[in-house]
Amino acid sequence: EINTGTDASRTVTPDTFAGSNFGIRYVAVPCFAPGTDCTTGDGKAFFHVPAGLNGMNLISVHAAVYTAGTTGTMDIQVRNITQTADMLSTKITIDTTEAGSDTAATPAVIDAANDDVATNDRIAVDVDAVHTTAAKGLVVTLGFSLP
Repeated sequence: EINTGTDASRTVTPDTFAGSNFGIRYVAVPCFAPGTDCTTGDGKAFFHVPAGLNGMNLISVHAAVYTAGTTGTMDIQVRNITQTADMLSTKITIDTTEAGSDTAATPAVIDAANDDVATNDRIAVDVDAVHTTAAKGLVVTLGFSLP
């Protein structure tokens, strides 16, 4: 009910609020500018975890490109540099001719053993594979919420 917002008579508990859509915090990590070919490599972009995300878990991942690549997939890993751990057990993939990972044949899977973040952690985006004709531009969006 908290996500639909149609009932004016209920009380919302902090736990219910934290577990709702309103308890999710998103971070968009730009990796390549819109006209730039995507290339492989570790640490194509990173961000610093602020105190407001302390103790939260990674709960969603999405990648989008400005111009779709062709032939093969783009494979993307999210890595906690501070904890020296990959946060995904199955990488984000963007399939050939697709602009986003939401339609990937193989969806990304978050590693529950490595999904937590703490203040001052550094989170990197690694590009492990690109299309034969590289996509242009890349932004990775990460969603965090309390466990």
